[in-house]
Amino acid sequence: METFTLYHNPLSVCSMKVRLALEEKGLAWADHKIDIVETQEQLEPWYIKLNPNGVVPTLSHHDGNAKVITNSADIIRYIASQDEGDSLLPSTDEERAIMEKLITLADNIDLQILSYARHPSMEKSEKVLNKRIEKSLELAKQHPDLAESYNICAQRSQKNKTFRVDPEHVGEIEKGAREALSFAEQQLAHNSFLIGEEYTLADVIWTVIFSRLELLGYGEWISEETSPALSSYYQKMQSRESFSTAQIQNQWWKK
Repeated sequence: METFTLYHNPLSVCSMKVRLALEEKGLAWADHKIDIVETQEQLEPWYIKLNPNGVVPTLSHHDGNAKVITNSADIIRYIASQDEGDSLLPSTDEERAIMEKLITLADNIDLQILSYARHPSMEKSEKVLNKRIEKSLELAKQHPDLAESYNICAQRSQKNKTFRVDPEHVGEIEKGAREALSFAEQQLAHNSFLIGEEYTLADVIWTVIFSRLELLGYGEWISEETSPALSSYYQKMQSRESFSTAQIQNQWWKK
């Protein structure tokens, strides 16, 4: 029986990070998919009680005392902390510090806004965000005890709706992403992985970042011409078995 249950969505970037960490760690986990587009299941009261932020993924760990972790960066760190399975942590404190810097750099790239800004159908993404705002506000009225969480969900969706069409804001996100990629390129100049010769959580999170940037049309940022080390590294990460088993997908939701 699996002691880990992952509430996730196949096309969610943060969900991909956690699935990849679980696969690379070698942990068995129960699969609970959440529809975040059509039915917006992440806003249902039962899920808000599990994850007050109303986002995916959420990891539940039943090891005698049930633990619930709700932030993807925290989740992958928690997965790496488990005694069983393969190590996803560097061997020295200095390397761990670099790993944490790489995780933070990746986590600070607002891929959510970039995804809405670069979606091939602005009409579809507009409808999804409008539906999310409407449902959040309606459920806030129906469930006063959860109103604070629902209002935060509505505000987050409104922010995504507003800033995805703000060229200056999108440009700042892109600038930060390029700077983070430059640091990753330096790390890979003479190393097989982002932290020397060991596969770590830094490789987990950046593999997914590259996948989403490619989908968003930023492939030239990690091309052989502009970033040869990143390009070679990403090809190697795509060839790992975990890339398939974790379903690191380069596709858009259709509704």
